[in-house]
Parts: sequence; C-alpha cells; structure tokens
Amino acid sequence: MPDSLDAEPFAEVRLALEPEPLIGYRSALTVYEESLIGGRFVGRSWNGAGFLNDWDSPRLDPAKHPTPQAFWLEIDGQLLASHWRWEGLQKRQESKGLHVVVTLRHAVRPVAVEVHTLLDGTPILTRWLAITNTGQQPAALAAASPWSGVLKVTPRWRAHLRDRQAALYSLGAMADTRWGDEGNFQWQPLPNATLRIDGRYRRDRYRHPMFVLRSNATGEHFIGQLAWSGGFAFEFDLNADLGAADNTASLCFRAGPDAPAPQRILAPDETVATPEMHLGLVFGDLDTAVQAMHTHLRRSVFRPQARGRGGWLESGIGPEVEISAPRVFDAIEQAAQLGAEIFFIDASWYTPPGGDWYATVGDWQVDLARFPAGLQPFRDRVHELGMLWGLWMDAERMGAESRIARQHPEWWGQGYDGTNRLGNLLDIAQPAAAQWMEAEIARLITDQALDFFRLDYNVGGLGAGSQNHRDGFVENGYWRYYQALYGIYDRLRERFPDVVFENCAGGGGRTDVGLVGRFSHTWVTDWQVAPRSFSITNGMTMALPPEYVDRLVGGQDGHTAGDVDFQARLLLFVRPTFGYLAPVGEPVNPVQLARIGHMLDLYRSFVRPFMAEGRMYHHTPAFDGPEPKGWGVLELAAADRTHGIAGVFQLSDPDGGDYLLRLRGLDVGKRYRVTWDNAGQTCEVDGFTLMKQGLAIRLEGALTSELLLFEAV
Repeated sequence: MPDSLDAEPFAEVRLALEPEPLIGYRSALTVYEESLIGGRFVGRSWNGAGFLNDWDSPRLDPAKHPTPQAFWLEIDGQLLASHWRWEGLQKRQESKGLHVVVTLRHAVRPVAVEVHTLLDGTPILTRWLAITNTGQQPAALAAASPWSGVLKVTPRWRAHLRDRQAALYSLGAMADTRWGDEGNFQWQPLPNATLRIDGRYRRDRYRHPMFVLRSNATGEHFIGQLAWSGGFAFEFDLNADLGAADNTASLCFRAGPDAPAPQRILAPDETVATPEMHLGLVFGDLDTAVQAMHTHLRRSVFRPQARGRGGWLESGIGPEVEISAPRVFDAIEQAAQLGAEIFFIDASWYTPPGGDWYATVGDWQVDLARFPAGLQPFRDRVHELGMLWGLWMDAERMGAESRIARQHPEWWGQGYDGTNRLGNLLDIAQPAAAQWMEAEIARLITDQALDFFRLDYNVGGLGAGSQNHRDGFVENGYWRYYQALYGIYDRLRERFPDVVFENCAGGGGRTDVGLVGRFSHTWVTDWQVAPRSFSITNGMTMALPPEYVDRLVGGQDGHTAGDVDFQARLLLFVRPTFGYLAPVGEPVNPVQLARIGHMLDLYRSFVRPFMAEGRMYHHTPAFDGPEPKGWGVLELAAADRTHGIAGVFQLSDPDGGDYLLRLRGLDVGKRYRVTWDNAGQTCEVDGFTLMKQGLAIRLEGALTSELLLFEAV
C-alpha cells in the first residue's frame, strides 16, 4: 500500500453548529468526529480512509451506548457525563500543528472544561483537558481520562471472520510490569467483557503505557500512548452479544491516569491540565501503526535535540566496581579508544570509598576521599579526547544516610500508612522540596560544567504512591508530583540548551513519552542478557523511535549469554552505550575489541545517518513470554529507502532450517549492494528479489545472529 507518511502534512477541523455542535477532525487519513448532543459531549465516528462524513450521514447514536462521552470526568463524587453547555471553538496554527480548543461549561456543577486537540498532519491525534474549578469551594477530582467513548461499531461482525470462534479484536500491549521484563509485547483476544491494562499503581512500573488494538474483522489498527509517568489505566469494554440487533458489536474505551481518589484537589479558580493522550487509527499492519506513532512523536512531541543532534555514542563507569581515580582514567581511555562521544560517571561519585551509594543519594557534593582532586581532572581529560562530560544523579531521592534527609525529614514522601515506605522518595509535590531539587541539578550542571546529565529513579513500585492532606481530603501525590517534575525539566532544558539529558528509572521504569519528551533519550532496561535482550529491544522500538532507545554492551551481565556479535548487533537498532571492557591493569581482549569496535563503527558511519528518520520493521513482533524462542528479526530502513539493516537472531530453542527474510523497507525498483556481515562478503541484488522473493538465512545454534546491510547503488 502507498506510504501515507510520505505525503505532505494535512490537518483540518470542521465545525457545524446546527442542529447541534458537531466537530470533524482530519489529520492525514485519520478522521474523528464528536458532538454535543442533549448536554453530552460524545464521540461520533472514526475512520482511517480520510473521509469526512456528509453532515447528514448517520453517525453513532449515543443513546445506544452506556458510556459515549468523549472524556471521563468525576468531581466531588459525580460523573460529569451530561449537562454540558457549549461555549465555543477556537483554532490556531502552531509550530507543532493545528491546535483546536472546545470550551464547555457544566450546567449543574461549577466546572469548565477546555477540550484540547492537536493535529500535526500524522494519523495520530493528541488530546488533553484543561479543567477549571469555577466555584467557591475546593473540588475533589477523582478521575480524569482525557479520552473515552465509542471507538468502533461493527454490524454483522461474525460474518467478517473466517473462524466463527475467532475474537473480533486483538489487543497488543506490554505483557509484564516487572523489572527486567520491559518490552514483552504480546497480543491477546479482547473478551466480550471489560478488560483493563494497568501500570504504576495497580501493577508495577515497568510496563510502557501504550496499546495497539487490531480489528480482526475490518482491519483497523488503533494505536495509543498516554504521556504520563504515574499510574495509568486503559479500559476496553466490548459488547459483542450475538443476540444484539444485527449482531452489532460496539467497543468503548477510556484512557487516563489512575490513582486513589481524589487524584487532585482544585482550589477555587484553579485550572489543571490532564496528561496528553496520543491516539490514532490506520489501516495496514502493526508496523504501519508503529511508524505512524514514531512519526508523530518525532514531529510534535519530542523536543529538538541538544547541540542539534542525537544518537550520541556513550560510555561510562558505575558502581559495579569500586570507583577510584585510576579506574576512571582507565575507563576514559578505553572509551576514547572505541570512539565514545560522551563519557559519564555513574553512581557513587558523592560517596566515600566503601560507602553505600544508594543510601547517600541527596548529598550531591564530590567526595574528596574518593577523588582528592575533585572531578576536574576527569573532565579535562574527557574534553582533551574530544568527548562530552557527564554525571549521574538520582535526583528524586533522599538516602537514609544523607545529610539532606536529616535536615528535612518532612520532605520524604509519605505512604498512605503515614510511613516512609516509598524508597526514600523526595516528595516534590511539596514546593520547597521541588525548588531544592531543581536548584541542586542546576548547581551540579554549573559547578561541574556538565555537557551530559543522567537522571535515575530508583524508587521501585509505588503502589498507591505518596499522599498529602489538603482542604480536608487525603489527596494522592502522583498528579502534583509529575506536574512539578515536568516543569522542572522544561525549565532546565531551556536554561541549559546544550546539555544532553538522559532519562533512566532503575532501568525502564519511566519510558513514557510524557517524560521522554523532555529528554534526549531514555534507558529502557537494566537487563542485557540474551535472549530476553532481544525481546526488550524488539518491544521498546515499537513504543519509541529507535534513536530514543538506549541499550548496553559490556556490563550488567550481558556477556553471560550470547556471542559478542549477538550482544553488540542489537545496539545497531537503537542508541548504543558500551561499558567497561577490562579491569584496571588488564589488557583489553583484542578480538573482543575488534568485534565491538566494528559494530560501533557501523553505527557511526552507516546506521546513525538515517536512524533519526528511519523506520522500524518488526518481522517477529510477539513472543509467548519474556524469554523468546525461535527466530527474532528486526529491520531498520531509511525513510527514502536508500539504506537499511536487518538483524536475524537465533533465540532460545532454535528453529531448524533457514529463515526466509523478505525485506520491507526497500524499493522494488532499486538495486542494492548487500553486505553479509558474518562472512564480510558483498553482492548486488535487485529490490524486487529482496522484498518479494527474499533471502534464505541459515544460523547454527542458539544465540547467534546475522547482520545484513543494504545500500542502493
């Protein structure tokens, strides 16, 4: 099918006020309609073919659905699903796209809502609410899902399915919420019932907040991501009873932040914005949906990269060894030898030798017992070798042994049982704590002349999270916390535009686009061991564009499984980091050095020039668990189809025989120079053969791989 992402961006909104307000949004080929009917603001239709309905065409009848409202708002114990009054629509063209604002006012409760929609010319729409308490008393906001309503109505749905027992919809999401299981993308049938996908409150925090919903009857893929670092929930309610008139199936959903109520107390005249929901509809396969989301994130969600570029090649040294000045200097030399462009010191630079780096976070002063000359000699050497200089900071914690915790124990986040049970969380929902944290980050960047700042977040699963007492309510802490955190990094990025900001959260605990959109890239896991390392890279390059996904070779036990090529080749599909390859005083293994150096050279010279606009293809998108078996195949191709790479990986329990690789991101009309990296041999093959007939790839044994490079001639 033609690639709609190659078309010129198109976005438009249309409004009709009679017989009731009706809004039609068009962005690329995605069309969404909603209207105010009888006091209810409801979704009316979706389509992915670009057609705006005739104004007299039949649309979804909200009276036939129990939850048709286009957003879900509960305040002071009332679901505000009705009694809305129209206040108007405004639109303005901005740098990110067409920004549309619908204003509604409630006829019973003192509440006004602005419904914001951004259309950036991709198939993905951005939606958020601005909620204002117009009354004289505090208002308790219990639930606020920026998007909800009817996604799809399918008449005669059984007639569309070959297998009479097949599910109408398949839901794709990250299956696991635990540390080390990030990116485990799996499909499951959507039951004729309600299904919720949760994270960071009712489940642990390592599930990326995204979903893909595939209609097995009519082919659409809905894809959505919530830009929120706290608790979240996606809820799907399928009513496919066969006794319904015309065997019609209807699917409703809602998506938004999830936490114990109230999530936020609004003071009189106070306005609060919900997280953004990014939602779109495409026809095609899973990668069509993924690429639409990637294009959207690059175009209108992620900030411009510091220093005008991303994809930096990083190396560093951390607390896996007892850091000393000789070890740091040795690591700097090794990093430069392999061509690193950033060198950073990770945890423990502020801790005395033999101290507990975890328990002393919060005292962000260089420990002179560990480094008698301070950090300047390291910074000078890093700069002499042409690299950027950086430090790690677990900025949102006060360790139990830190001076700042003794001075301000009231800044520890309090659980609902009133104890400090949240991993020594610094409660930046308190303005004084937030101001101190921001000042400490700015001081560190300034005093240590940082080119690179690495944020960590070793808090663990928060459950209900922190809480505070406000206006007679026990308010959950998530909302104020992340509002404060986002503001801090918005200001820091403006203040330090040349600093490269990297996000990490004990691995992949906060990979959501709400936080990543404020950083240059993100660590997605601390699990580097094959074969799970493949499924993590596979899944997380669905969630995020590859240049925003970080992976490591040389550290975190990655060497314990898989040959060195298997380990290093995964880094070519993301932004690479390499670790400490040999202890102080020991020579680096020259064979190992040559293989890793070869992969890093390929990244710099061949892959990186097209990665920032490249398109990921997931030939083996889903596995039956976090330890994948059989074949795993990834492809990254330039948007103009002139270059590409494909990695073919034998995973656990290898499949016998050959794998027939049919490329997807090339041009059938071009001819390509193909390099087989295992043999170092090259041939020329036409694009038709590569895409339609394919290449037979044979690998012997588990945890081995082949890399192919394609270049148009």
